[in-house]
Amino acid sequence: MSLRLRLTLWYATIFSVGLIAFAAIVWFGLRSLLYADVDGWLAGQSEGFERFVIGEVLEHTEEKVVEETLEFSTGLPVGSGVRLFDANGKLLLSRPESAKPHETESVRTVGGVFTVAGHEYRFVLWRSLEETEKALNRLDVVLFVLAPIFLLLSILGGWWLGRNALRPVDEITEAARRISFQNMSGLLPIPPHRDELQRLCLAWNEMLMRLDASAKRLTQFTADASHELRTPLAVIRTTAELTLRQDRPQAQYVEALRKIAQDSQQMTQMLESLMELARTDDNGIPLSFSPLDLSALVVEVSEEVKPLTSDNNVAFTCKTSAEDLSVVGDRGLLRRLLLLLLDNAIKFTPAPGRIEVQADRVANEALVEVRDTGIGIDERDLPYIFDRFYQADGSRSGGGAGLGLSMAQWIVQNHDGRIEVNSTLGRGSLFRVFLPLKTREAAD
Repeated sequence: MSLRLRLTLWYATIFSVGLIAFAAIVWFGLRSLLYADVDGWLAGQSEGFERFVIGEVLEHTEEKVVEETLEFSTGLPVGSGVRLFDANGKLLLSRPESAKPHETESVRTVGGVFTVAGHEYRFVLWRSLEETEKALNRLDVVLFVLAPIFLLLSILGGWWLGRNALRPVDEITEAARRISFQNMSGLLPIPPHRDELQRLCLAWNEMLMRLDASAKRLTQFTADASHELRTPLAVIRTTAELTLRQDRPQAQYVEALRKIAQDSQQMTQMLESLMELARTDDNGIPLSFSPLDLSALVVEVSEEVKPLTSDNNVAFTCKTSAEDLSVVGDRGLLRRLLLLLLDNAIKFTPAPGRIEVQADRVANEALVEVRDTGIGIDERDLPYIFDRFYQADGSRSGGGAGLGLSMAQWIVQNHDGRIEVNSTLGRGSLFRVFLPLKTREAAD
């Protein structure tokens, strides 16, 4: 059963129940009002009858009481009457004589007892309910005629409302069918009314945009990875095939194997970086935040990389501020960030050169600067250096895959910080990392 049909049936059922309840309230309400009107009339006539008879009978005789009762009955409307009894229950008068209310149930009665000169009499006033029942019967006819009409209208109205209410759903369904992995750019039409369907379409479009962005990243990631892996694989295959074509001296075999091992190591590092970046895209790297002293971490990492600069005839200095540089972060990732920036500086700073690391405080942020006197970066390449696999030019192809700075940017962003770079081609580069300062008390 379709949703439209279910909505129609629910609408018709609820409307029918409401119509029946309304009809019952109207019928019983009108009946109560009409009966109350008859009862009120009888009560008024009863009081008037006693006052009339007692007031008119100045000298008691039974004939006189009957005469005054007869005179009172002449003023009663058609469909009503009075009966008079003596103390022994003997019927003295019944007007009009043709009507006998005791023979029908369609009457309302009221009785009373009055005394004249010590003699007790009993009377019964009655009024026919024929007009009342005719009015109720006419109402029955009206209700039974109109009820099916209104029921039919409710079904048609429910079907029309269901069709119009679900038309946006049909449009959403058709639009959703046109969406595929290759085409996620098609957004759903937004209904003009601010209702649940509009919120659903907005949420759906936001999800589609996220999926589209993820698909583009995945496609780009796959293309870049294929491109980067193609070269070392081709080199390994070519080296192996050329070496095996003919017998060679042992030294050439060793050189070929060394070349293959070097390219294999490069591929291994690249694959590890790719896996790590894929985990960052899926939020698969667990983050363990805790308070730490950024100055101490900078000194610790600097001591580790200092021997590498000495071997390359590059001067290395490390300066830290005396101020408290407490931050809240993942120690392992921040350590990785510093190693990536320093490795990048060492790789592209030829001898004789200089690398400086400085940690300081700027307003409410901790600042780490890594400055080198290396080959620098062309101004045209600066907007793209944090893109994956991007390598500025041949002079900066130091054996990497262009993934380090992308990883560094991800680490900084996940610590609510920012990373900036200033560089001049041929004169060196300056990387600046800003991280929010937090006191140990606030962190705890």
